[in-house]
Amino acid sequence: MKKLIVETTKQERKDYVQKLFHCHNGDCDNCGVCQIFKGVSPQVVFQDYIEGKREFQDIAKEFHR
Repeated sequence: MKKLIVETTKQERKDYVQKLFHCHNGDCDNCGVCQIFKGVSPQVVFQDYIEGKREFQDIAKEFHR
């Protein structure tokens, strides 16, 4: 479930991104997160969300074009 900025704290948003995109410790063939974000860490991709600058969904849309 997406969590809106107005409904969360910075720590909650950070925890949400980490939980949603946690690393599978080398099981890359069965994960694909790195491929979705072209090798960039999800924490970097969603930094504006974590900081409260942009909504999660707005950032995610950029990677599903």
